[in-house]
Amino acid sequence: MFSPSAWDVEVSPEVSAAEQDRAPWLDRLVELHVLAEHGDLAAIDAATRWLGSDAQARRVWDEIDTLCAGVRGRVGAPI
Repeated sequence: MFSPSAWDVEVSPEVSAAEQDRAPWLDRLVELHVLAEHGDLAAIDAATRWLGSDAQARRVWDEIDTLCAGVRGRVGAPI
């Protein structure tokens, strides 16, 4: 679960349920993406190996990469 902050508003039951149903590996994938984006060679290596053997992780990685690129206003450099 997310920790409450000053910016939080009351969360709907649907959002809360979605958070609880999130795949347990998703946090690790996002963490690797952040580290890889910042040049962490071990994260790049781990992500490359994982994405080469897991089509679902690859699909989610690409979605994360596209979202981040849109936020930054650029095209992402895929692994």
